[in-house]
Amino acid sequence: MTRKLTLLMLFGILSLNLLACSRGAAPADTSTARSTRDDGNDTDMAQKILYYTNKFRASQGKPPLTLDATCSGQAYKHSKAMATGATAFGHDGFEERIARLSTVFGNIPGAAENVAYGNLDAQEVVDGWIKSPGHRKNMLGDFDRIGIGSAHSSRDNRIIFFTQVFIVHKEAPAPRK
Repeated sequence: MTRKLTLLMLFGILSLNLLACSRGAAPADTSTARSTRDDGNDTDMAQKILYYTNKFRASQGKPPLTLDATCSGQAYKHSKAMATGATAFGHDGFEERIARLSTVFGNIPGAAENVAYGNLDAQEVVDGWIKSPGHRKNMLGDFDRIGIGSAHSSRDNRIIFFTQVFIVHKEAPAPRK
């Protein structure tokens, strides 16, 4: 009974740090210097997360995802909102993020989102998502684009909030002549 209770408590703690939501080459240098875009998103971290995500997808026979700047902007805004406490950790606003992406991409027949936080590097956060059934399902979904955002907590700079946004937006094949 004690072992079951301990395992239940451990699962509960882990589920608070990693949440999944859905509807319908070697990584860069691991130095501490961060490269950011004008919006504050850590592009080095995004490239590393993309690398480990696509490495995992390849190991499962799935095609690589394309990192999309528009999706990454939405992912970053959500990470930043969680990091500053403007929104709770989780998926609040997911449907609104996808609606905003729809104004750029048109119909989005499938979308999903993974979030996490902690004192984690890119490989650790992706490994955590892989070990979680919901996150794993999202990472292996039939998506073709991904947005990745990360933001440091305003309360503790060692804590990073991560968001992956997955969408389906396959280009229509060229007409046959």
